[in-house]
Amino acid sequence: MKKAPATGAAGTAPAKATTKEIREWAIGEGRKVSFRGRISAAIVRAFHGAAAKLPLPLG
Repeated sequence: MKKAPATGAAGTAPAKATTKEIREWAIGEGRKVSFRGRISAAIVRAFHGAAAKLPLPLG
């Protein structure tokens, strides 16, 4: 039997970006990405790299 993933302050992680969000970002950046199907790992890495450089929202 599998255990449920841990929750709470110690088990929280940043919200995972949806494929829609990644696609919209990639199109806005002028990258070639299909409207359906798998998004290349290079685009996903670039998205997360760009998101990491953004300042954190205040309050």
